[in-house]
Amino acid sequence: MEHKLENILSCQICKSKSISNHIEAVDHNVSGLHFSISQCDNCGYKFTNPRPVEETIGNYYKSDGYVSHNSTKKGIINKIYHIVRNYQFTRKHKQIEKLQISSGKNLLDIGCGTGDFINYMCQKGWSVDGVETDKQARLLAINNSGVSIFESIYSKNLKKYDVITLWHVLEHVYEIKDFVNQLKKLLKKDGLIVIGVPNSASYDANFYGGNWYAYDLPIHSSHFVKGDIKNIASLYGLKLKHIKPLIFDAYYISMLSSKKSKKSIVGGILRGFISNIKAKKNGQYSSLTYYLFK
Repeated sequence: MEHKLENILSCQICKSKSISNHIEAVDHNVSGLHFSISQCDNCGYKFTNPRPVEETIGNYYKSDGYVSHNSTKKGIINKIYHIVRNYQFTRKHKQIEKLQISSGKNLLDIGCGTGDFINYMCQKGWSVDGVETDKQARLLAINNSGVSIFESIYSKNLKKYDVITLWHVLEHVYEIKDFVNQLKKLLKKDGLIVIGVPNSASYDANFYGGNWYAYDLPIHSSHFVKGDIKNIASLYGLKLKHIKPLIFDAYYISMLSSKKSKKSIVGGILRGFISNIKAKKNGQYSSLTYYLFK
């Protein structure tokens, strides 16, 4: 694989040029190469640096283990993922209907993968479009759902939506400013943006260090904590109203982290349990969902 990297010289959030090294980890999906994570000394935002140039980042997704793009059920971890995912869909749907302000039911799911969440929301009476940059996953989503799946959030055929969802998507985005501004353009007045991302301040992130699976280098460009999303909301005129945990992510991420560490999957399940117990006290769950309003 041709390895073209770019250096990030300033923080995407606060624009500070004071940057230090945070941690190093290995690409466990494709290349086996080492990548580094930098941290802004001013606001604390962590990001992959250097990172592959955006024109080549697609090469690092080409793995049978990247479940959201191929819906594979091979292996015990992926089978568990699919079982739990359906329960997660129920929780996500209930939270959206509970927290949204607008009465409309038009939803855009960005990074929709093979379209499973889209299918679920359609069954619940929502009108849904999707965005998926990966061609293979996009074709599967179109075949599976029968709804419009676009290649980019900048497509001219996208309309205004009551709700925009991003489930483990924002950490992949290269240019946060342009991306968030485009989300605002696609959102109706009083519309809701739902952002689910891993939390690099969680217990399991600290326990596994460079083997924490949710770092997922180099395809994760950002490694968020609560303060980052609060800063993004403030910078781009959005109102962060609620933060909710994605409880089962701790188990899935810890199982994969244990596998990466060449430790037992059972131990990973235990570590996920411990992570959730500790998060009940400090709110630092393995993954968090942020509900932002326009």
